Amino acid sequence: MADEYAMMETGAPFNMAIATLMSLRNTLDKIRDIEGRIDFTPEERQRIKIELVKRFYVDSAPLIENEKILKEFDYVLDLYPKTVIAVNSTNQKTRKKIVYDFELNKKLDVSLLKIQLELQKLKYYMPPKQDMGSSGMRMS
Repeated sequence: MADEYAMMETGAPFNMAIATLMSLRNTLDKIRDIEGRIDFTPEERQRIKIELVKRFYVDSAPLIENEKILKEFDYVLDLYPKTVIAVNSTNQKTRKKIVYDFELNKKLDVSLLKIQLELQKLKYYMPPKQDMGSSGMRMS
């Protein structure tokens, strides 16, 4: 019990902003890794990337805080893989099929870029000069 009070007096035991930045870095790494997976179909890679970009947006929201800026990126939550209706030529049955969409991939990349630029404007990506060495160690 006394230890809890001691921690409360000296400050938070961990920095939520740093934990969030590490999570965002992890999400970006996963996106990079998924895009390089040639054992997945392009459609599957894009489907996973969509979900990771959504996660990046949601996780970055507490750092951005500004509701006006966040509203600009709400469209990210409405992104879904492109589907077409495929017709089986043998039995004429139809089914929905996910297809890779180059424009959707560009939209995902531009969204990631813009969200990262907003985080940079808020100085989350560059640590203060006195903390540069230790921050780099935590982020790697």
